[in-house]
Amino acid sequence: MRRSLADLLEPGPRRQDLPGYDPVYRDFVDYIIRCTHRIWEEKNIGLCRSHYAADCAIHTLAGPVRGVEAVVQNTITTLAATPDRRLIGEDVIWSDDGAAGLYSSHRIVSTSTHMGPDALLGPATRRSNGVMTIADCLCRENRIVEEWLVRDNLRGVAQVGGDPWAVARAQAAGDALGDPSRHGWRADLIAETRDAAPVAIPAGHPAEGPAAMLALALGADLYGEAAAALSPTVEVRWPSGRLGHGRGCWIGCLTQIRAALHEVSWRLGHVAARPLPDGDIAVALRWTLAGVHRGDGLWGPASGREIVILAVSHYRLRGGSIVEDTTVFDELAVLRQVAGGLGA
Repeated sequence: MRRSLADLLEPGPRRQDLPGYDPVYRDFVDYIIRCTHRIWEEKNIGLCRSHYAADCAIHTLAGPVRGVEAVVQNTITTLAATPDRRLIGEDVIWSDDGAAGLYSSHRIVSTSTHMGPDALLGPATRRSNGVMTIADCLCRENRIVEEWLVRDNLRGVAQVGGDPWAVARAQAAGDALGDPSRHGWRADLIAETRDAAPVAIPAGHPAEGPAAMLALALGADLYGEAAAALSPTVEVRWPSGRLGHGRGCWIGCLTQIRAALHEVSWRLGHVAARPLPDGDIAVALRWTLAGVHRGDGLWGPASGREIVILAVSHYRLRGGSIVEDTTVFDELAVLRQVAGGLGA
């Protein structure tokens, strides 16, 4: 059952032991929902300084961000373009990672009006847009120390009337200027995807099934076997307006990508899970995919470039089957790579 924001933010006593966290936060989910509301919707951007570590690392497919002051400035810049921005939290799937900290995977639908000039969206159009974002955050003592941020930026550009390819090509042209070493993160992410061992999943963890499904599809091209883990009427939400129901829709989302990318490697980076009402289970998987763009089609003529995707998938499990798959990655950043951007 969905709850109102007022209900979610109602003050009250602690429901979870949170050493080092501000007293206003009742539990870890409340911390994620409430601090997001305070910063983005109440526009108290300076709270970033007490909610992000001074040397925090933010990972995006458009490039890394380092330090809390960069987070503050980026938030100001985003709100200058879309000052009426609302962040509708759909789910927080979290885990206690022991000494590392508490880890959240926060799925958000951001709605806003494009009221100001923006490097991504262009001159103000007064058009509305709504995009899906998932923010994976590693937190310790009231501060986000590391974040993996994926947003459906291609859909955001298209909704305000922009040309995603034109934006991607302009970004790629800018990437060719200056010190090329600033793009070394992309080569590192490709190498990690191809060479590093995947995260280990404890036996019996709810993420075992969804991870095995992705491994069959992206690691072995066994799409029919993989889709057996899905309900026949599974709800599918993927970037850039890929919305539908059924196993065929889900297979289509993956085969579109695999038709474009050859010599692929897939790596699982993190998992989390939590129980839902009526026996359902929510599972979050963060994963990367690297491959060579040798196929014409989805992303235009084959460029021969090595491409990497950073994605987060949220699943709802019911009775042993996956009934919902919401997957987010920045497809605009994929076009930017195809166009020659983000380094060699």
